[in-house]
Amino acid sequence: MNFKREGKYRVDELFYLLGKIIFLPFCLFGFWFAGSGFETCGDIFTCAIRDLCGLPCPGCGGTRAFYYLFRGDFLNSLRMNATVLYGVTAYLHFMLLMFYRKHIKKTVGEEKEIQIQYYMYGAVIVILVQWLIKIINIIHYVMS
Repeated sequence: MNFKREGKYRVDELFYLLGKIIFLPFCLFGFWFAGSGFETCGDIFTCAIRDLCGLPCPGCGGTRAFYYLFRGDFLNSLRMNATVLYGVTAYLHFMLLMFYRKHIKKTVGEEKEIQIQYYMYGAVIVILVQWLIKIINIIHYVMS
């Protein structure tokens, strides 16, 4: 594996390797958590910010979204915290694109590097939009 091209490290290749390493443990943990883990230790994953001030933080609902994702209930996962579904979708998109470039097209070294930061920009936008919607819903509920 050569991660260095023209004196620079290819970040996309490093992320591809990392993605291959974490795939199986992530799936195993997810299926365990959805099967029995949420019931046995779901109470320890409470939001300190929500407990402190009563308002959700941008990550609120992430544990339940993760739970619903691995139960196959994508709509509830999206409703709880859209970032979890976005993260899985972005991961799959990136991994499939890199697999295609590396193994089918065999042009990883010749093509432009996949810009990882665009996935992060998307995640920030999804986090902020879903958090804003939660805050608006709370305000709407309190006002009515």
